[in-house]
Amino acid sequence: MTTKQHMEAEAKTIENMQSAYKGEVTAVAKYAAFSKKAEEEGYHKIALLYNAVSAAENIHSMNHKVVIEDAGATVPSIKPEFTVKTTKENLHDDIEGEAYEATAMYPEFLKTAETAGNEIASLSLTYALKTEKKHKFFFEQVLGDINSNTLNSMPSTYFVCPVCGNTYSTAPKHCDFSLTDRIKFIKFE
Repeated sequence: MTTKQHMEAEAKTIENMQSAYKGEVTAVAKYAAFSKKAEEEGYHKIALLYNAVSAAENIHSMNHKVVIEDAGATVPSIKPEFTVKTTKENLHDDIEGEAYEATAMYPEFLKTAETAGNEIASLSLTYALKTEKKHKFFFEQVLGDINSNTLNSMPSTYFVCPVCGNTYSTAPKHCDFSLTDRIKFIKFE
């Protein structure tokens, strides 16, 4: 790789981290609003999941912010924009959004960070990528539960790793991604 290609990858990595930061900050606000909507509609367990996912997305945004700051770049200031619909419609949108992040956006951003040799960006992006896959799975399960009228089988507790945002319905001994001990997990019930 030429010096020019490396410099381009470094610059693109920071641009990607700023974009990812904006997306995660928006997700924090969006999922908090979706939690409120779910609660209004009588879906307490879905509201609980949204609260846990919002916290996880906040951890991602803070991790991304550290990478941006360490690079000496500007942390974007944004005003989150989104629309709150019915919980069922929100879940459909969430599945699409998490799928995009997990299959297109984060893999592309990660590849660029690896090309740039930016290990801290790669770590932050990897944590987000792996967690978004889990969020998509949770949202798919919940939508299936709504459609089959089996919401009572949903978990009533969630755990979020404070280091990487990994989200669990049952706390393992340590986080699968960051190896953080479960005693440090944030509990939602």
